[in-house]
Amino acid sequence: MNLLTVFEAVMEHGSLSAAARMLGMTQSAVSQALGRLRLTFDDEVFVRSGNGMRPSNYAVQIYPDIRAALSTIRAVVESKKFFDPDTSERNFKLAMGDYGEHLLLPELLHVLAGYGGALTVQNHPNTDPAVIARLEQAQLDLLFDVRRPVSASIEACELLTEELVVICREDHPRLGESLNVAGFLSERHVVLAIGDSSHTLLERIPGMQRTGNRRIAARVNQYVAIPRLVEATDAIATLPRRMADYFMEREAIRILPFPFPGAVFDVFMAWHRSFNGDAAHTWLRDSVKNLAERL
Repeated sequence: MNLLTVFEAVMEHGSLSAAARMLGMTQSAVSQALGRLRLTFDDEVFVRSGNGMRPSNYAVQIYPDIRAALSTIRAVVESKKFFDPDTSERNFKLAMGDYGEHLLLPELLHVLAGYGGALTVQNHPNTDPAVIARLEQAQLDLLFDVRRPVSASIEACELLTEELVVICREDHPRLGESLNVAGFLSERHVVLAIGDSSHTLLERIPGMQRTGNRRIAARVNQYVAIPRLVEATDAIATLPRRMADYFMEREAIRILPFPFPGAVFDVFMAWHRSFNGDAAHTWLRDSVKNLAERL
């Protein structure tokens, strides 16, 4: 790499002294580097011409590719120090579930669209058993989960606090403005169950651990299916408050307090500690935190 930067400097400035000043090297050190380049390329590379240096035909031939390669390397190095969303083509790899895709991801895409770059997002399911391993290998930029990952290579912060509520159809024949435990357990429920239900967001919340004897009317794979089923039947469902508020504006449903204590949970954002010095990643984390404060 050092030899190639000397090659580039001499090509651009045409003299050893000018190249030495640009590189912060002595003229003798530049001359020695050219000697090593001649051995490496098995070519004269540069020959003296008057007060300057003239490149060989081979040097002229390889210069465009070497300059392009050095520019790419510099861009990668500088990207950790400086990030411009108006010019970047960074693809951010996230892992979030249905909750994040529904509430956070649209807002994040709106932010990205406000810049002139070609910023993109690729989301992966946070229920994948290998998601923590992928985060530990820095294959993901951010993971969103209700559990804080425990790993020496992973850092995390609390993104927001959420509460559970119950939704029912607007004209439910038996439910008033409140719901006790007996009433909750006597109604039929629509539940989110993606594969092993213990991996879904709700089933990992302490307040839900006392609801195992619910009467299940339907198990669905997406949050978005729940309010329509609740609206069309007498079944009820448990949702995070922000998601319930969103659906209540669009469906004929209403919100009731969750009857069990401990129905509050935190959502964490986690990343590999190697990203701490990455300017683009820092910008992404700050953007997500700002969005979460407004949700």
